[in-house]
Amino acid sequence: MPSTESPSGPTPDRTDPIADSYAIYVTAERLQVWQYQHSISAPDGCWQLVETFDQADDPKLSVTQATFTAPTEDGYWVHAKEYDCFLGCN
Repeated sequence: MPSTESPSGPTPDRTDPIADSYAIYVTAERLQVWQYQHSISAPDGCWQLVETFDQADDPKLSVTQATFTAPTEDGYWVHAKEYDCFLGCN
């Protein structure tokens, strides 16, 4: 079940995101999906947590125009123009 609770772990550090693009942080335990949004309170834009998926739920993501960062010991980032998620797919 996806969640939008306060995240544990890193927030996106990309400094040149496209409006409404996504940053997905992948670890062995979860996927955290962030979206770069402009608003009245953040006219220059900021990253907002969209949802978190537990890896135990077997989420499958479909991404468009994705770029990947080099993995670290903790996880890695996927930056994408769009994403869609399917849970429990085989």
